[in-house]
Amino acid sequence: MKKILRALFGLNGQTGNRKVVGSPESTDTGSMPYLRESEQRLMALEDLYARYRHTPHAAQFKLVIEKTRRIHAYLVSRGRVNELELFHVQHTDHFLSTYTAILDAQQEAKEHVMSQPPRRAPQPVSKPGGVLGRTVVFGPFRSEHKEVKAARTVNRETSQRAYQAIAEAKIEVPRLALPEIAINTYATIVYLREDLSDGLTTSEIGFTSTPEEKEAFVNYISSRLGIDHLTYAGNAMVYVPTHDSKHPAEMLPVLHWHGTPYVLSLEDYRLYPVRTYRTRR
Repeated sequence: MKKILRALFGLNGQTGNRKVVGSPESTDTGSMPYLRESEQRLMALEDLYARYRHTPHAAQFKLVIEKTRRIHAYLVSRGRVNELELFHVQHTDHFLSTYTAILDAQQEAKEHVMSQPPRRAPQPVSKPGGVLGRTVVFGPFRSEHKEVKAARTVNRETSQRAYQAIAEAKIEVPRLALPEIAINTYATIVYLREDLSDGLTTSEIGFTSTPEEKEAFVNYISSRLGIDHLTYAGNAMVYVPTHDSKHPAEMLPVLHWHGTPYVLSLEDYRLYPVRTYRTRR
């Protein structure tokens, strides 16, 4: 908990040298919406702190609020409202979304336990002789399976075609270091699903998939990740952060969880927070 707070808000004493592209604007009428949104985020932090007040993490949340207020006051006093908005987008929004989701999940778990009837003693279940039960393995699929190789080949070809089209159009593919993505409305990708009855099966998912296909994909990902309230938004072309600097861009699914969009890596089932591209007027 403490490490997460320090990493998000720089409480470890380290400072960076990140620069914001574009010239700062003065605090004028056009900046007022950003100032109001900044104040609303500060109030949201106060509300979140009130919910964590009686937990061992209350002191860290108080430090987050104080440092956020100092950053707000410093940037507003110098008319650097664009940098203030960027700070909130990169740090405050994700912080609020993450720790609100944690509290909501804990509350739902408590309500579920309270609503359950008293447990009965388990009854012994007899199994047919010589038949073993099949266990689902929730982890990375074994790379030597032919279904895994086939799915990776199809997805790699889809990514190569999309990347070639983007390169010919001279459009820069977004990296997660600048987490703003655009939904692809035509390309489909392949994912593997391990079921108790059918074994390892191959399925496709894309923006144009049927509601039933999207629901099946969301249900499967929810069971893999152990989280609820997911919705599927489409696929997007992104660079996933890896140790290999030459790792190509990939077409990956985009999921919304508690109103925040995430890109899902199908290799290791990790979620990366992103922003959906919108035309700014």
